[in-house]
Amino acid sequence: MATEEKKPGGPDLSAGIPAADLAEGAMLTGHIGDDEVLLVRQGGKLFALSAHCTHYHSPLADGLLVGETIRCPWHHAHFNLQTGEAIAAPALAPVTCWSVEERGGKIFVKNKKAQSAPGKTGADERVVIVGGGAAGFAAAEMLRRRGFAGSISMLSNDDAAPVDRPNLSKDYLAGSAPADWVPLRGDDWYAENKIDLKLKTEVAALDVKGKELTLGDGSEIKFDKLLLATGAEPVRLPIPGADQPHVHTLRSFDDCRAIIADAKSAKRAIVIGASFIGLEAAAALRAREIEVHVVAPEKRPLERVFGPHLGDFIRALHEEHG
Repeated sequence: MATEEKKPGGPDLSAGIPAADLAEGAMLTGHIGDDEVLLVRQGGKLFALSAHCTHYHSPLADGLLVGETIRCPWHHAHFNLQTGEAIAAPALAPVTCWSVEERGGKIFVKNKKAQSAPGKTGADERVVIVGGGAAGFAAAEMLRRRGFAGSISMLSNDDAAPVDRPNLSKDYLAGSAPADWVPLRGDDWYAENKIDLKLKTEVAALDVKGKELTLGDGSEIKFDKLLLATGAEPVRLPIPGADQPHVHTLRSFDDCRAIIADAKSAKRAIVIGASFIGLEAAAALRAREIEVHVVAPEKRPLERVFGPHLGDFIRALHEEHG
C-alpha cells in the first residue's frame, strides 16, 4: 500500500506567529507550503532559511548560531543567515532564504529571496589546483560561484572525480548507499562550469618564479595562481606483510571499491586504528555481517579526543554491535 508523503511540521509561517514566541538567539522550525523553513532571531534581526543542511540534510535547528551564521550540527558546515551562502565545508550548495517581516506583534515569512548573480572577474587569469579531493573541488566550485571567469584546471592523481569522502567509510562501504552518491558532482558538471579536470595526472616539478608546473608525462602547464590541495596520505604500517594484496588503506574511491570486493567473500576483518575512520569502517563492515576486530594502541577508542568516559561509551556501543 502506498504511503502518504510526509508533510512539513510546525506552524505555517506565512500566516505569522506571535513575535513573543521567538526570543533573541532562538530558532523555530515551521513551513511555507511544502518547504520546511527555519526562523531565527539573532542580533536583533530576523532570518528565514531552509531548515536542512545541503550536505547530508541534517536539521539546522539543532545547530549553532555564531554571529550572522548558522553551523550544521553534524559536520559543521557554515551558512550565512542573510544570504544562505555556504561559506564553510563540507556543504557546497547554499540554502534558500525568505523575506521576513514583523508587524502588529507577529512575525510573517514571505517570499523566497532571489539570489543575485555575481559580476564576472579574472577573465584572463589561469588558476591551477593540484589535488582532486574535496578541498580542491570546493575551491573550484567557489571560484565559479563568485564569478571567476578565467580558466580553472584541476590536476588529480586519482582515477575518479572528487568524491564525498565520508561516504567511503560509512554508507557506501556498508552497502547502504549507491555508487552515484559518492561523487561530489556528476561528470557533466565540470564541462558545464568549464573546469578542466585531469585525472591520473602526476605533478613532477613546480617552478614558482616561472609560474609553471611540469607533469609526470613531461608536459608543462602555466598558471597565474596555484592552489596546492593534495591532502594527506594514509599511514601505512612499516612491517613485513603490509604490502600484501589483502591489506588495504582507505582514502580513495578505488580503495573503497577494493575493500568492498574483498568483503564479499571475507569472513573476518581486522581494522588497525580506533579513531573516526577506523571505527566508521569497522561499523560499516559489521553491517556486511563480517566478524570485525579493532586493534589500536590506546586504552579506549577516541580517548585523546573525547576523554575516558566517552571513550568507554563508544567502545561499549561498538561491542554491542559485535
